[in-house]
Amino acid sequence: MTAQTTTFAAAAVVSPTPRVSRAADRSIDPGNDAVCARCRERIKFSARSQARQVIANVYQDGRWQRVEHYHALCYADVGRPYGEAV
Repeated sequence: MTAQTTTFAAAAVVSPTPRVSRAADRSIDPGNDAVCARCRERIKFSARSQARQVIANVYQDGRWQRVEHYHALCYADVGRPYGEAV
């Protein structure tokens, strides 16, 4: 067994940290075509309002399932299901 094989084998045994759902607060970019998971309306860019959106990566059993988009107010209305948006 070579040193390279031993290193690879040891690395394969270490289990990664489980992935959990999380949310991020982001500005809305021009041309955005996302739909809010709560109100089902399009999340629209507006230069005047500087609105914000929340994007959540959703994991189930440590595996990525989907991305959900919310208007910032809609995310607060549903009780921040994926934690405080950072």
